[in-house]
Amino acid sequence: MASVVDKPPAIRAFALQQTRTLLRRLAYQVSRASRPGDPEAIHDLRVAVRRFSRCLRIFSQFLPDGKRRKVRRTLSDVMDLAAAVRDRDIALELLREARPPASSVLIATLRRERREAEIKLRTAVRRLGRQSFSQKWRIWLRL
Repeated sequence: MASVVDKPPAIRAFALQQTRTLLRRLAYQVSRASRPGDPEAIHDLRVAVRRFSRCLRIFSQFLPDGKRRKVRRTLSDVMDLAAAVRDRDIALELLREARPPASSVLIATLRRERREAEIKLRTAVRRLGRQSFSQKWRIWLRL
């Protein structure tokens, strides 16, 4: 496999620009998801995590290995927390369409689980924000 220096400079510049752009979008979505009550923010966070994670994989030859792997592990943790919230949002939406009785135990359980999952997610994304993750990752990834 060719080393990073063997790659045409235009491809490397494109890869780094795309990575910077997706990191900025991720930082924006992390900020949105840190506020309660917006199911679309959770969905958008998941999309941003997935795109940035794929970018790291696709352009791995242009990024430092050790730190890239650490970033991907953090992204995986955030994605798992966001999935827990989003899965319950989808289940509640499907149940609304089925029109169960208002006193449904399943609906109450899903709402409680969603609140708990959202608190865990918000805690994690707020922690990321306090750690200035996007600035740190920019340095780690040499962007």
